[in-house]
Formats: sequence, structure tokens, C-alpha cells
Amino acid sequence: MVTKGMEANEQEQREKQRFPPCNAEWSSAKGSRLWCSQKSGGVHRDWIGVPRKLYKPGAKEPHCVCVRTTGPPSDQQDNPRHSNRGDLDNPNLEEYTGCPPLAVTCFFPL
Repeated sequence: MVTKGMEANEQEQREKQRFPPCNAEWSSAKGSRLWCSQKSGGVHRDWIGVPRKLYKPGAKEPHCVCVRTTGPPSDQQDNPRHSNRGDLDNPNLEEYTGCPPLAVTCFFPL
């Protein structure tokens, strides 16, 4: 049992490195803002990324993650014939309506 729990935790940490949570802010005056930084979600990395909705199997709602926009997909690091779009083409991701595709920050006014 402990081993399965440790494996699940390691898998969750790998997923968080691949798709770190977005920063989020809401105010009654301005509405919502989602953004990515090199430290968003408490995950330090050498890329910033763009906000996307991540749909996880079994989850009722998607959550905001930061997605790499360049290089090979995370699951194909050794593939020399990649499209240089990072993880943008992952089928579990969706762009936010009204947010430019490569924007680091998305605003959703009231």
C-alpha cells in the first residue's frame, strides 16, 4: 500500500512539473486573471508557458495549468522530428476562450 501511495505521489509530482498550476487572481472590480511565470504553482522551471485548461480523467472540472510552447512534447523528449510546440498539442488541453493562444496572461473582465 505504501509503495502505491509513493508511486501515485511521484506521478503527481511529474505531472506538476509538466503542467504546473497557473497563478490566479480575482477581484470584484476587475474580474479574473490567470497567468504563468517561471515559479507559478510553486514549480521552479526555466520556461514560463501559457495558461490552458487541463482535463483529467475522472475530474468534474478542468483546472488551469501552464504549458510549454517550444521544444518537443514532454513525452517525446528524444524525438528529433517534433513540431517545436512543446505540449500545446496535448489532447487533454484546451485554450481559454477570449485569450490569445500564446498570451502568458489571460484577463476575464466582469
